[in-house]
Amino acid sequence: MNRLEYKLLAINIILAAVLALFSYAYVDLNLTLTKNTSILGVITKLQHFGYYQRPNATTFYFLLLLVFYGNYVANLILFIKKRLSIKYLAVSTFFATAILIPSYPFLSSDLFNYMFDAKIITTYHLNPYSYKPLDFPNDDWIRFMRWTHRYSPYGPLWLIYSTLPSILGFGKFMLTFLLFKIFIGIFHILNTILIYKIIQKFKNNLSIFGSAIYALNPVFLIEGVTNAHNDIVHIFLIILSVYFLTNSKYFFSTTAIITGIFVKYLSLLSSIALIYSNLTRTNKIENYILSNIILYSIFTFIFSSFRLTVPFISSGSLQTQFQPWYLFWTLPLVSLLPKKTLLIVLSTAIGFSSMLRYIPFLYYGEWSQPHTAIIMQISTITLPAITLLLLLIKKYRETIFN
Repeated sequence: MNRLEYKLLAINIILAAVLALFSYAYVDLNLTLTKNTSILGVITKLQHFGYYQRPNATTFYFLLLLVFYGNYVANLILFIKKRLSIKYLAVSTFFATAILIPSYPFLSSDLFNYMFDAKIITTYHLNPYSYKPLDFPNDDWIRFMRWTHRYSPYGPLWLIYSTLPSILGFGKFMLTFLLFKIFIGIFHILNTILIYKIIQKFKNNLSIFGSAIYALNPVFLIEGVTNAHNDIVHIFLIILSVYFLTNSKYFFSTTAIITGIFVKYLSLLSSIALIYSNLTRTNKIENYILSNIILYSIFTFIFSSFRLTVPFISSGSLQTQFQPWYLFWTLPLVSLLPKKTLLIVLSTAIGFSSMLRYIPFLYYGEWSQPHTAIIMQISTITLPAITLLLLLIKKYRETIFN
């Protein structure tokens, strides 16, 4: 690596370390992570910052997000100019992932639900489709969990996967926590590798750039590695289906989608996209990717806008607002189309604005404050709308003058 790459690597490491440290400002007050007094003292000071100096902590989050995205865009520009190598990308991705694996899921409690669903199987030897966390009132983990009233809304294959870190955790919270984070964090690296191999298959010179769009994206580092959403596993299987399709292995591509369905049921949409792409005579791979993006985008809008009961999922699985980790259903697929400049710029704007939705929660400590919904809507829509308008104006001017 050259001098520029070493400097950027240092920046990436520092940003990841700051984010990892900052995440512990929001450790649930009912959760004691360690008996080590020195570490506990640091966490307590961070908690005081996160819980009792909310305006300052919220400002810090915003500035950190701003720097993260500024660094991300700068990296992408340098990748497109061929000034950064694949070695730099590989090392940066590894260090960012490794540093963020021990971080606390400060913007979501879903990880604890994954852990408890697995615990119902491995410790209580019961079915998480029939039993919910509230059915175990004497369990210590209930104190810091959310959504304790819901049964598992995930596919049976996800539950099978999740039993592995649960078994290896031997019922110890911190060990199980770290094993789950490692398990989910590995998929960030696997996704990066797959994206590189898929783009490389097209024999163009944008494979490193396309991989960087995903690997260094703050949304995926925060929602995937830090908050540890299992959507990262779902999108791995969808990207895997694309990989097999590029190698004309239709059986394995279909198998990957079916596997995805048994991890997260919304993967059914990819089966529709696959059928459509097989009916087209040209650009089957691109049509499959684009149809996936379109279908998941439509589903995201419907799922986020209307109070739906998800089919064949037990009660407690309702959703009525957009969540930033839903971007895992679409944006990783955008990185497979590195020539689609408009799509990449727009998706970057959407990613940044979506992460701003957390600001009211961090500031108030809850979602029910007046005007919170409208603030989240404005923060989500404004920047992408302005970006799209500017891109369309630029495209129009280019058309007129050419």
